[in-house]
Amino acid sequence: MHPRSRLLAVVVCSAAFAGCAAQPAPEGLDNLATFLWQRVEPAGGLQRGTQEAEIRDAVLRLKDELAAIPVTADAPFTGTLEDIDADLVAGLEGVGDRADDIALAQGFALANLSTCGIGQQVGLVASNRAMEIHPDVYESYDKDFDDDTDAFKAGDLDFMTWQTTYKLLPPPVGSAYEARLRGAARRIDAGDDIGEIFVTRVHLLEPATFDGEGSSFTLDFQMEVYVDNEDDTLTHFYAMWRRMALGPVDSSSELFIGQTLSGFVDFEKRVEAACNDGRL
Repeated sequence: MHPRSRLLAVVVCSAAFAGCAAQPAPEGLDNLATFLWQRVEPAGGLQRGTQEAEIRDAVLRLKDELAAIPVTADAPFTGTLEDIDADLVAGLEGVGDRADDIALAQGFALANLSTCGIGQQVGLVASNRAMEIHPDVYESYDKDFDDDTDAFKAGDLDFMTWQTTYKLLPPPVGSAYEARLRGAARRIDAGDDIGEIFVTRVHLLEPATFDGEGSSFTLDFQMEVYVDNEDDTLTHFYAMWRRMALGPVDSSSELFIGQTLSGFVDFEKRVEAACNDGRL
């Protein structure tokens, strides 16, 4: 079903009945990524419970897909994703006509098993500690939260939003840039057999501003999923769709894809180290 048709079906179902059957989770990492992307922001009213059931079903299928790869503690998965549909991003704050170019955004994915707990990941997201964890990445980084982060970390609030403004240190190719993101995070109690699910989503509010000429960064949509495992590890899935050009290297080139996926792994190693040495 086309995403717009699926959304229409949900709206009609909500209007006509007191409750609606959950949409079944699709197969494949590409489809699961966009399915979960649509469900980070909570639905209203009775549809909220249906949406949580959909997320739970999708996360179970996601874990099965990753186990089949397989993803292990020593072998994270990195790869590319198919395009995200323009209908799924056009209505987001600040996106506007840039959604028309969504087919030019390259999709990326990472999956890994972590010894970090969900509480540690929640604490990192609900903080301004990115420069501490990634000291060689950012020149500046600031999150302005719309909600009570202490309540979110304590589990008294299950959804929060924020705006991030950051500037990267100059990269090997191209020039440094400053960007603004809109972010959202959601905590879901998925029952004893799964535990907690934690999902986040961010998108670029406007094209980034570069210090030099010849580079551009116009589209960025990111989503992360964290879920507890029975062996005290955490399954983490990260999806990103980005349109960027750093000098002659654009986001669809093999060089850019390889460097980006390698950067994903490095990011996760730094977070893992912060968990293991007690900083998180």
